[in-house]
Amino acid sequence: MNLWSHAAAADSDSDGSLLSDVSASPPRRCSPPRPPPPPPPPPKRRPRPDPTSKPKRKPKPTPLPSSTSAPASAPPLPAAALSDPHGLTARIAPASALTANASTVSFSSFRRLVESRNLSIDPVATCTAPAPDPPPASDPVPAEIPSAAPCPSTAAAAAPPQARPKRVHPNSVSEVPMAAAEQPKRPRGGGEGNFVRLNINGYGRKRTFKSQARRSTKYRSWRRQQPGGAKARGGVDEEGDFVAEALLEREKNGAGGGNGVLEAVEVAREDPSEQNLESLLRLVFGHDSFREGQLEAIQNVVLGESTVLVLPTGAGKSLCYQLPAMILPGLTLVVSPLLSLMVDQLRKLPAFLPGGLLASSQTGDEFHETLQRLCAGEIKVLFVSPERFLNEEFLLIFRDTLPISLVVIDEAHCISEWSHNFRPSYLRLRASLLRRKLNIQCILAMTATATTQTLQEIVNALEIPSGNLIQTSQVRENLQLSISMSENRLKDLMLLLKSPPFVDMRSIIVYCKFQSETDYVCKHLCDNNITSKSYHSGLPMKNRSRVQELFCSNKIRVVVATVAFGMGLDKSDVEGVIHYRLPESLEEYIQETGRAGRDGRLSHCHLLFDSTTFYKIRSLSHSDGVDEYAMSKFLYQIFSSGNTTGCICSLAKESTSRKFDIKEEVLLTVLTQLEIGDDQYLHLLPQFSVTCTLYFHKTSPQLLADKDMLLRSILNKSEMKDGSHVFEIPIVANDMRITMNEVFDRLQKLKFSGELSYELKDPAYCYMVLKRPDDLNALSENLTRWLSEVENSKIRKLDAMFALANYAVKGCKRTSGCSGSQHTPCIQKRIIDYFGKNNATSDDDYCTPLCKSSTFLQSDIKVFLQSNSFAKFTPRAVARIMHGISSPAFPAATWSKNHFWGRYMEVDFPLVMEAAKSELVKFVGKGE
Repeated sequence: MNLWSHAAAADSDSDGSLLSDVSASPPRRCSPPRPPPPPPPPPKRRPRPDPTSKPKRKPKPTPLPSSTSAPASAPPLPAAALSDPHGLTARIAPASALTANASTVSFSSFRRLVESRNLSIDPVATCTAPAPDPPPASDPVPAEIPSAAPCPSTAAAAAPPQARPKRVHPNSVSEVPMAAAEQPKRPRGGGEGNFVRLNINGYGRKRTFKSQARRSTKYRSWRRQQPGGAKARGGVDEEGDFVAEALLEREKNGAGGGNGVLEAVEVAREDPSEQNLESLLRLVFGHDSFREGQLEAIQNVVLGESTVLVLPTGAGKSLCYQLPAMILPGLTLVVSPLLSLMVDQLRKLPAFLPGGLLASSQTGDEFHETLQRLCAGEIKVLFVSPERFLNEEFLLIFRDTLPISLVVIDEAHCISEWSHNFRPSYLRLRASLLRRKLNIQCILAMTATATTQTLQEIVNALEIPSGNLIQTSQVRENLQLSISMSENRLKDLMLLLKSPPFVDMRSIIVYCKFQSETDYVCKHLCDNNITSKSYHSGLPMKNRSRVQELFCSNKIRVVVATVAFGMGLDKSDVEGVIHYRLPESLEEYIQETGRAGRDGRLSHCHLLFDSTTFYKIRSLSHSDGVDEYAMSKFLYQIFSSGNTTGCICSLAKESTSRKFDIKEEVLLTVLTQLEIGDDQYLHLLPQFSVTCTLYFHKTSPQLLADKDMLLRSILNKSEMKDGSHVFEIPIVANDMRITMNEVFDRLQKLKFSGELSYELKDPAYCYMVLKRPDDLNALSENLTRWLSEVENSKIRKLDAMFALANYAVKGCKRTSGCSGSQHTPCIQKRIIDYFGKNNATSDDDYCTPLCKSSTFLQSDIKVFLQSNSFAKFTPRAVARIMHGISSPAFPAATWSKNHFWGRYMEVDFPLVMEAAKSELVKFVGKGE
């Protein structure tokens, strides 16, 4: 029961992080341009400088004392009041057709926001007149940016012409506003504080190059030419270079006409009819009509009706919240499971729609900067991860001050434990919590694949009326689906790529199961003169972004990837998808094949099928199981007598996982279930590194402790190790009756003063006990049974995928359009049947061919136990080793060298467990 995909887990924002992922830069603003060297008298129209040329550094001209010739910067935009950040009471036009009881507001703020992001700069007016005096401080409406006016002729002759201001895209995740160059540099803290520093924006680092050849990009050329010498934040930007370059290129080719968009938004707000929404769609996105399901979903959301939307991969689900976000008055909050997916969605927002993203990878300055923009009403769409809802401080921002018009839950199938990609953090996304914590009334749940059982779970969790379920066909008609048996997959892959129709394709994705396999296959393709790159979550973000950029620009023909590739992929002309190994479910198969043929043209998808892969993947499906004995011990530790009700408790992830032989994701699932179940036993807190090592530098610890109660408590609760003080942060927080955040904040201040430094380790799950269960054994039995059902659900999905492939190669009669390896009609029919069932199982003659007995199984287990009598085994641990499954207490690095590792992979796992249990009873009874 791999509760969520290992490949996708490494990309997500949930594994060991408190917050969510990347920040967006502040909105576009004017800054004083830097005057270039004096040229001849300014012509009427100046040609735009070549962005690829390298400008020479020249001295800055001395400004003239005349007030008529000196350029003046535009007054800063004052932030909106925190109690009314969007100016809802004065800036948004009434929408009588949408909300009859809405308060009377104006639409000037959105108009001003659009006009400020679509500056029309006259090349003739190269010299600007002095800016008018700023408005009084009491004016709550932000000042308009003054338009450039022609200078008097005398000033034009005396003053040098001004450089043309450059435009910054409002959703750039790597740029800062030009005016930021004049602000004093904010102090930076170390990496030991509240925020894990990934430095996606490259703050404070110098650009380095491994070779002398320096790649010239439009982004670097644009940065060198910024007026006023403003520099982009940082140098080495793992994601920012590609994001900024793509955004600037898109803005260069984008359509203008802000006034037309504003008028269309106002009309659609008053009457969200098909004609008005299509007019807005045409102006903003350039499309003439909606795709199937889009119009109905958008109208529901604009009218405030919660909706579940099931559209195929690449069918335009993002449009269904982008268009309403322009019309609705408040914030649109988008919950997404992957960092890469959030970054891509942020990049694709229209220039009229300012967006932001909160991330655990941000520095403290970046995080607070995004919050300031949010509270000032400068963000209309905010992307967060589901883990963000653990943070009470984050939820408090929206409770009374920031109204949210819409919550969008992307990849909503993760809510259901019966889905193919269950995420424990998504369990928290219940309608009751969203309404109680954020006062949410409208929810849009989106997914590409979901069975009837999964959809029912989503509808129940989010309390969405069943009549508001919008679902289209999950298989596109322009895909040709083929399957073939393969005894030598690498050889067959090469033959496939060099034969029609794949030989003539320019863009192909090859999906593999394991990271090492992607690198191996990619190297083999390159050795055979096929341009390819590998892509998986183990690569640095910079490398992954580069691979995606090369693939989207058709500079490489093949990408060999794990399931981590394709989420949010903006490439419509992928012509082929090849599965090197069997997918884990039909949902996964549909999602991955759906990345081909998004442009509507005929595309081909091929699966290389072999039973060995099936046995291996099916064995791995048992890696998340838990015995009732281990569950009981885990619950006893959670509710131990030392964990007083109302106090902060913690469980170090690594040591707890190894102690009970339970994977970390399963531990989190159990803790989440204890919080959101019928009886709320726990309250989960954000995850922290709880062991702190303190080093004193200036004043002695005792003198500091006499002045500081926190340090006094630390000295009392810590122990000395190698001359430093080591303590557990939850223990000190409970002793002081404060939160762990307050402990961090105080330590950070002392660190900045130079008095001490500290190191954090041992990431842990933190919680508070609210109620103790009356019967721990009954609770343990219920949780174990629930986890077993989830595990069996995943195995049934894999069996259904195997049955489909096995039927295609062995049972298909080659009728109704099937021929050779082409099985499009029969595959589509079985997919439709699968998603129409309540339990999504396959009960035909082509499902699992597992062995139900083995002659030497009992004797081999006996020999194994005798030769490893030093270890303490459980029946499940023995069965995992016999199936070749790694676990926290018995890792593959140690036990894969054993002679019995993976020997009985083709024997049903429960059968091996029963044999191991029988032998363990005999072994213990003999006292061996």
